[in-house]
Amino acid sequence: MLGHTLLRVTIGLLFVVSGIRKIMNPDAVTGMLGNLGFPIAPFFAWILILSEAIFGALILVGYKVKYTAWPIAFVLLIAEILVVIPNGGIGSSNSFFHLIGIAGLITIALTGPGKWALTRK
Repeated sequence: MLGHTLLRVTIGLLFVVSGIRKIMNPDAVTGMLGNLGFPIAPFFAWILILSEAIFGALILVGYKVKYTAWPIAFVLLIAEILVVIPNGGIGSSNSFFHLIGIAGLITIALTGPGKWALTRK
């Protein structure tokens, strides 16, 4: 069970830090999404930013991980399909990072948060 806690805390920190960095420079996220052709890029940029920060924090503390892990897994999947594969291919290290993150999030969602979590599901 300590392995689950370590996985949850590590992935939660990863997304909290990433979300905070994006909050510090939302124009970069908006520009990236605009370059990808997203309509209303500023709206989707804030959805991405807040998803990473909020769901990352919820995963970090172990709150309802059965539900909070899926939105971030979806964000990683979209990033993999729209950004990583077209620019580096599925064999790139960036692709493996996304795929490992997706697998970790699905593991957290299916097996629970481990010890020292706010909720057990």
